Amino acid sequence: MMMKLLILGIDGATFDLIRPWASDGKLPNLAKLMGNGVQTDLLSTLPPVTSPAWPSFMTGCNPGKHGVFDFIQPSGDSYSLVNATRIQKPTMWQILSNMGYRVGVLNVPVTYPPQPINGFMVSGILSPKQGTICYPQDLIGRYQPTLGEYRISPNIQYKAGNEEAYIKDIYDLIHAHGKWAIHLMKNEPVDVLMVHFIALDIMMHALWRLMDSNHPRHEPSPYQDGILGGYQLVDEYIGQMLDLLPQDAHVIAMSDHGFGPLHRIVNLNNFLMKKGFLKLNRSPITRLKALAFKLGLSPAVIYRLVELIGLQNMATKVSKNTRNQVLGKFLNYDNVDWSQTVAYSMGHVGQIYLNMAGREPNGIVTQASYKRTRQDIVDALQELVDENGRSLITKIILREETYHGPYAEKGPDIHLVLDDYNIIAYPLFATNGKIVTEQIRGDSGCHRREGIVIAHGPKFKQNTQLPISADIIDIAPTIFALLGEAVPTHMDGTVLVDFFKTQPELTYFDAEQELRDAHTLNEVDNKQIEDRLRDLGYL
Repeated sequence: MMMKLLILGIDGATFDLIRPWASDGKLPNLAKLMGNGVQTDLLSTLPPVTSPAWPSFMTGCNPGKHGVFDFIQPSGDSYSLVNATRIQKPTMWQILSNMGYRVGVLNVPVTYPPQPINGFMVSGILSPKQGTICYPQDLIGRYQPTLGEYRISPNIQYKAGNEEAYIKDIYDLIHAHGKWAIHLMKNEPVDVLMVHFIALDIMMHALWRLMDSNHPRHEPSPYQDGILGGYQLVDEYIGQMLDLLPQDAHVIAMSDHGFGPLHRIVNLNNFLMKKGFLKLNRSPITRLKALAFKLGLSPAVIYRLVELIGLQNMATKVSKNTRNQVLGKFLNYDNVDWSQTVAYSMGHVGQIYLNMAGREPNGIVTQASYKRTRQDIVDALQELVDENGRSLITKIILREETYHGPYAEKGPDIHLVLDDYNIIAYPLFATNGKIVTEQIRGDSGCHRREGIVIAHGPKFKQNTQLPISADIIDIAPTIFALLGEAVPTHMDGTVLVDFFKTQPELTYFDAEQELRDAHTLNEVDNKQIEDRLRDLGYL
């Protein structure tokens, strides 16, 4: 069996870093792929977040059709965690397997629980520590004696002062994923292989300010090249993988979104309260919590204290019940008067949900009043400004402008681009009593919508940088066309014909099939995945 296609998922990769570093000779293998291939920006989903972006890539569908909008699915005062069984369209792995292709999928997010395919699958983040993360079930056990324990995510959380240990742990994570990828390429031959590197995304969240001299929190540091070192490690493993490919194989390198600086965060629920769209209940305990918030007693203060004494890694050892009891001491969604609330925010990029009757458990906004109520919120958002009176709103995107399909109504009703993504939202209720505040975890980088795609191989153009962006939903149909197969008709994306030397002959077929039963996480799994999302700053 000879590999036909290698897909390299480089989470969060951005041409803003890759192009200058490749030009300077620091990323020789990515430079080779770009010089002998075709490249362009790859637009992510809205919001540009890992969890909706990779399902959009895997299915070729927008979130309104596949049903995954974030790491969590909000429901008024609560939320549920997303897993692979929430994806409501068949993935390319399923379809290619049914066509007879042998497929390998390594470490891609939102693939837990791993699905039976013709080949192998090892799931990525959003996998619990004790869960069965591979198919076949004995895959990791077979190779662990040779390769050591398989790692999904970092073991160390970043805080100022622990850069050396943090960077070493991130590099070790890259080594783990790279070593497994190389070994599986040699020992588990497939027609199509996808290898995903999560580490650069995690690292850029933490260390962007050390690299970026224009960042407001930049400071000179011996670790200013930490991110570059991570890219170089990934580039080295890409080179090793390219050396194992047959001459006529194709390569697609891509990211789920781009990256850039993070300056501050907005507590959108505080803004919605100020404008009267979100109301707190009048119970004595809620009044006391609201007063405490105004006086500065908040999760941000507790986090700073925990960080000060170096116990932030210990926080994940605390049981979910205990942690929820602690968080319950502060203002949270339980303190909302849902009978008087028309909108709330949940999600870390800038998502606002209306409290819809029939969708939220205690929804009050009717379909008849939906557009008027939403417009009132949009109008009020014009007053979201910084301390100098400068608007923080770059763009307001309404649900129907980005989602379509049977699940579109589950998505956020309003999506905000805050200060060109230099500002994001606090993911849950609020970090403190302010509307605009500092990022409590110290993150200094965050997502941008413009990711990367580089396509290399005999059928693709060479040394070409296209002027028009592609969309992440375009990659799956392009892969089917590349392999000479009919494109599934349910896909929203279009074949990127400008990538090809000669126009591919396109045919289409109905690839719909039965989906898996929903997988419900138990309490232990839930805690482990929530902890991982908290470690990564997504909760």
